[in-house]
Amino acid sequence: MSAPAVIEVSEIIESQNVINSVIVHDLTKKDGVLAIDERHDLLPVTRTVQRLVDQLIHVYGKRPGKSFGHFESDEENYPVQKYVREYYVGKSKSFIELTISMMKTLCAKAMKTAATGGHVFIAHTKRDASDYLLVAILTDEIGAALTEGKDVEDSVYLDIKGFRLAGKIDMTSWNAGSERYLSFLKGRDQAKVSDYFKAFLGCDNSVAAAAETATLIKGLESFATKREMNEIEKEAFLSKAHAICSKFSKEDEPFDIQAFSNELWPNTPDELVEELSDPELKLSEGFVPDRRVLRKLVKFSGQTKSWKFECDRTALNEKHVLFNTDETLTITNVPDELKTRLRNELRQDDGDDE
Repeated sequence: MSAPAVIEVSEIIESQNVINSVIVHDLTKKDGVLAIDERHDLLPVTRTVQRLVDQLIHVYGKRPGKSFGHFESDEENYPVQKYVREYYVGKSKSFIELTISMMKTLCAKAMKTAATGGHVFIAHTKRDASDYLLVAILTDEIGAALTEGKDVEDSVYLDIKGFRLAGKIDMTSWNAGSERYLSFLKGRDQAKVSDYFKAFLGCDNSVAAAAETATLIKGLESFATKREMNEIEKEAFLSKAHAICSKFSKEDEPFDIQAFSNELWPNTPDELVEELSDPELKLSEGFVPDRRVLRKLVKFSGQTKSWKFECDRTALNEKHVLFNTDETLTITNVPDELKTRLRNELRQDDGDDE
């Protein structure tokens, strides 16, 4: 195994992640050929390793550019699901055996690409009764350090914040039959580079635009609530979001969290990026917003077999539509033409009773 880099963790994060097992293997490249440099025992869970894993999870959770999906059904060409099943469900593979099998697949998928390799951290963690498998490829960075004699010398450390290839499997949700339990960083400028990582995980990230648009609306509603916006502020915020997304839709432009946040929340866009990148929300990028679903940003609608109702947020804010405490609706400012038709209908009903 090559000499390890120093682990520098700049942020101390209160840990809620229980590390079940963690290991690191190296994917090396020499003369254009990738090879695996395996570690054959688990990393001891020291305070440094705990902080490393915590920060990897923290940075991954905040990072935009994630795509969500599920395993490909073809386990012959995308065998990671089979390995995870053998480890997590069947218990026929140890964690070390799981990770070595994964490394062989990773190396095979990266072989014909421009991938340069790196330190591959794989961790089985537990949080809030759910089990996760995190895979992240870290590279070395060179910094400067002072010696005891106050000389300056090179210091090699792991670039924790700058990693670009990572994925996370919610093994609990996967085993329970959920539809979305797998995510990975798909990146932007390096889309073709990250393709091999997607293929390694065997992630099917095809998304339905309508479902993703509904997820986006959920995230925007949550952000408005957390920011304690009043009704006027919320109306303006969601209306602006509607306008931006409608522009994406008209121009057939894929949704991008960073670009969207920069335009919608320009003073502190990272706040909105963090909300929409929350792994609990599971919002993918790259979909073209569905204009029909977008109407929910400015309209409320519902129907039964005998009636249909629709109004926009302005009607609620200006009290033209009231949602009462007994969960009934009161409609005010009824147009004269509609009132006349309703009166005529009621008169006809009264005549029929005589």
